[in-house]
Amino acid sequence: MPDSACNVQNEPDAISPIKRDKKRMFDGRLKTFITCVTVFLALFHLYTSVFGLLPAMQQRSFHIAFVLFLVFLLYPATKRSSLNKPTPIDWVCAVLSAICSLYVFLMYKDIAGRAGIYTTYELYLGTIMLALTFEAARRVLGYPLPIFCSLFLLFAYYGRSMPGVLKHFGLSYPRIVEELYLTTDGLFGLVSGVSATYIFLFILFGAFLSSTGTSAFFNDLAMALTGHKKGGPAKIAVISSACMGTISGSTSANVATTGAFTIPLMKKIGYPAYYAGAVEAAASTGGQIMPPVLGSAAFIIADSIGVPYIKVVSTSVIPALLYFWGIWCCLSLEATKLGLEGLNKASLPKVSAVLRQSGYKSLPLFVIIYFLVQGYNPLYSACWGIASSMMLSFVRKEDRLNLKALIATLEDGSKSALSVAVACTLVGVVIGMMGATGIALRVGDTILGYTAGRLMPTLVMTMGIALLLGMGMPTTASYVMASAVAAPALVLIGCKALDVHFFVFFFAVLSSVTPPVCVGAYTAAGIAGADPNRTAFMALKMALPGFIIPFVFIYSPELLLPNVQSWPMFFQALLTALLGVFILATALEGYLLDVMSLPERILAFAAALSMIVPGWKTDLLGFAVLVFLCLFAKRRIRAGKARS
Repeated sequence: MPDSACNVQNEPDAISPIKRDKKRMFDGRLKTFITCVTVFLALFHLYTSVFGLLPAMQQRSFHIAFVLFLVFLLYPATKRSSLNKPTPIDWVCAVLSAICSLYVFLMYKDIAGRAGIYTTYELYLGTIMLALTFEAARRVLGYPLPIFCSLFLLFAYYGRSMPGVLKHFGLSYPRIVEELYLTTDGLFGLVSGVSATYIFLFILFGAFLSSTGTSAFFNDLAMALTGHKKGGPAKIAVISSACMGTISGSTSANVATTGAFTIPLMKKIGYPAYYAGAVEAAASTGGQIMPPVLGSAAFIIADSIGVPYIKVVSTSVIPALLYFWGIWCCLSLEATKLGLEGLNKASLPKVSAVLRQSGYKSLPLFVIIYFLVQGYNPLYSACWGIASSMMLSFVRKEDRLNLKALIATLEDGSKSALSVAVACTLVGVVIGMMGATGIALRVGDTILGYTAGRLMPTLVMTMGIALLLGMGMPTTASYVMASAVAAPALVLIGCKALDVHFFVFFFAVLSSVTPPVCVGAYTAAGIAGADPNRTAFMALKMALPGFIIPFVFIYSPELLLPNVQSWPMFFQALLTALLGVFILATALEGYLLDVMSLPERILAFAAALSMIVPGWKTDLLGFAVLVFLCLFAKRRIRAGKARS
């Protein structure tokens, strides 16, 4: 039967107006009906992936019709709404949203042939569709994303009244509805297209992995590898969160899946509750930059800039390694400083036993990677991954996918995809309005005007925009919006498009642990029973090495695997980055062989930042500072003046 990972995967990364621990739970005929709809949706995506996608407008509108229909039945409108059955209003919204989307599905040829000419009833249908999409997003994701997207509607309509660079000719109400409802630039745009193809299939793949016990295998392997080391449970959290990140598209889902297991273990060996929650939040945030899924954003990056998906995946390898290296360093230094030991090795499973018993469960991941490396498209690769997962489930009787378990897995996969699908649909409003008003390039020019075209200030401003737009948003939505607003400026000054989009994506991910709205940290605090704000700031501190990594790979693009032209230069840049992240971790934790003084921490922090800029002089400076601090600490310890 599917395990708990399925049920939390890809839950919305946003503060919701009502408690979203569970969707509605139905009984009897209604439960059977919902199961049939969700299974049909999953089978539709599997069928089109194997036998060929429908025309873009049809594929997207059919997908969105079923997504919105399910959202209105599964997600209550308010806290007071029934959790056992939909209200009449829910049924009306569900049916209307399906009708509006299926109209486009059925009439797409006629709509395309009229090329901008719309009918009165299409204007009505488009208005209803737009309103229902906003309401669906509010139910699933909370208020931040709908409010932000509504600002773009106001911006498009009142363009003539806008100040300065924001001023434009203004769009009429019918033109706005036409752009968003009857073209592939709005609700049925590129981002929805990615959701209706790649994202859905990979979420379904994650559901199959979870149902066959892969998440349990990751936890067991992490325990066997690191449980006995200093601060072992915290390191278990890092490894299991990284592994779960390969199949989960959400920080909150990752926290809920691995945190329920790792946070109590960390508290057991002596970590404070807020620290245990912070470790899990920071580690789970990093799960979104783990290949091959990258929090569902990899597919959008690939489609939006026209590069192969495998190139995006390979781009993420070194940044993900550096991010988890930074957290690992922080944990090791903190555990040494506090004198925290690991778990009893005798009580832990052996690596060989875990691999022998369950190692085969990770094979579907390698199947996908193999097909991607061979040049097959992601849909074909995901289908083979799902097929291999189904076949491997028959290795052990307890993991076997019988008909009942198969139906439950298809149902869980469809339900898990709803939040991402709704977010992808609604951000089409932002993309459509920016395209129709031509504001994107003007914003880029404005950013360059403020920064005088200098790289570092432009990067800092782009970082700020990505973090700001990421507050309370799903990562996919915040990446799409930030890349539309800020990425053009960096491309204009000569940065590679893929590097720029990955820079923006990285900070969209880090917004999950950036106060004041950091849902990943709040989720972990709830599990740990800790103060949310204290947990959030500790998670931010732990993830802080990750904030310099995007700057490093912009200044040293050879760190990204697709950019490698000289392996000696690559390894030099990698060693520099590893050393810089370690030095920054010592500054943040205030420990290097011994407790560091404030001047020592400031010196280490400055040395770490200097290593962002490539060159042997800055590399030697950073290394010299590290050696000096080590020798100084050793001398102090020998003199019996240790601060520990």
